[in-house]
Amino acid sequence: MVVLALAVGGCSSSSDSSQPQAAPSSSATGTGGGERPVASKLVLGRVAGNVHQPNKRRFKKHRKAVLKGVGRAVDSWLDGAFVGVSYPRGSFKSAFAAFTKPAERDARRQPKLMTNWGLRKKIDGVEVKKRRVAVDVFAPHGRPAGATARVALVFRTTGHTKKRVAVHARLFLNPGGHGHWRIFGYDVARGDR
Repeated sequence: MVVLALAVGGCSSSSDSSQPQAAPSSSATGTGGGERPVASKLVLGRVAGNVHQPNKRRFKKHRKAVLKGVGRAVDSWLDGAFVGVSYPRGSFKSAFAAFTKPAERDARRQPKLMTNWGLRKKIDGVEVKKRRVAVDVFAPHGRPAGATARVALVFRTTGHTKKRVAVHARLFLNPGGHGHWRIFGYDVARGDR
């Protein structure tokens, strides 16, 4: 698993010579204030792991499913932790549904970083300003074996406390059965202003 994390993490360099390809998200994010949801913007970043002809064609048939599965896992965290819930609230129970058990345990120990815990009773909603997920894929011989999702989320809070919040993260995922991807590691930075 450590080798996979290093290999997938190594895929996250932003110096890609190819242009990222946009894909529709599998779900949308709510604002928490009853407004119409804002869709995630998913793009394919780098693909690493000996993806040359004919392996490039082999990966191409997996591309849509990888973006959909990774997008679904990432969106479940963003929606459950920040922008898809109603405020004020008492907990963020569904925030880590796509995390593996060890990653979920770690994330629950850091609620102010991994959710809107510190603002949960001080705001009545959020307005999403930016929500972008770039997916780098580790695909040896064209078969997806891991991914790094580079997340950029920016939103403004409404209600008693008005803040601009930026969440930047690298989420490390591996594929599970039936197109589901699981988050097994993360590197998250958050800034409130």
